[in-house]
Amino acid sequence: MTDSPSFFGDPKVIISLLALIIASISLIWTFANQWEQNRKWDNLNEGNPEIREIRLLNWKELSKEEAMNTPWGYDPTIYGKGEASDRFVLPYYLTLRDAATNLLVPNTNPVFTFPEIEYELKRIDFKGKVVVCRLFKPKFEIENMGKTEIKELLINVDAKLPNQEWNRAFSSNAKINLTGSQKSTVTFSFEIPVGISLPEQISFKVHFTYMNYKSKTTEKIIGAKWTTNDNFWSYETINE
Repeated sequence: MTDSPSFFGDPKVIISLLALIIASISLIWTFANQWEQNRKWDNLNEGNPEIREIRLLNWKELSKEEAMNTPWGYDPTIYGKGEASDRFVLPYYLTLRDAATNLLVPNTNPVFTFPEIEYELKRIDFKGKVVVCRLFKPKFEIENMGKTEIKELLINVDAKLPNQEWNRAFSSNAKINLTGSQKSTVTFSFEIPVGISLPEQISFKVHFTYMNYKSKTTEKIIGAKWTTNDNFWSYETINE
C-alpha cells in the first residue's frame, strides 16, 4: 500500500504559498509606503497658521532735536525708527482715565505730553483727577503657511507681565477662513501708567483653533515676547 503525498509535499502548493506570501508582503509595503507619503503630504500641505510679523503701531515720528527739546513732562518711551537713523518714534499715545472711576475721560484727543494733557482737560472743563497711561497697540500678522484652507479660525491672545498671571488681551469676534498663503491681522491695545517703568519684557500667547481640510478641529499655541529696551519681538517657549 503506497502512501498519498502530503498537502505541503506538493511542489505546486509550496510555490503557490510562496507567491501568496510575497504578494501579501508587497501589499503591506505598498500600504505602508502610501501611508508615509500621505503623512508627508499632510505635513507639507496642511493648513498651518503662523505668526508672520509682530510690531507696535507708531503714533508719532520726530527728529532727535524734537525728542530732546519737547517738554514731555515725564520720561517718554522713544525708539529709533531704523538702524543708524536720526528719526525716532513713539509707539504709544497718552490716555486719560478718571481716577475716581478708572473710566476713560470722554471727548479727549490722543496726546503725547503733559502740557497737551492740561490743554485737553481745560478744553473739556474736566475738574477731577486723572490717571495718565501709555496706550500701546501691537499688530500681529497671521499667515496660513500651508497649501490647504484653514476654516473657522478663531484667534485668542493672552498677555503676561513678569511674575504675574496670564490675562486675555484679545478674542476673535468672528471666525475666518484662510486659503494657502492668505494673511490676516490682529490688533489690540494695552495700557501702562506713565508712573510705572516698562517691564523688561511682555510675553504673549497666541491661541489658534481651526478646522483643517479633513474637517478635524485643531488647536495650536505660539509664544512671543516683546523686549522693551530695544523694541524687539521674538518667539518664546511657553511654560504653562
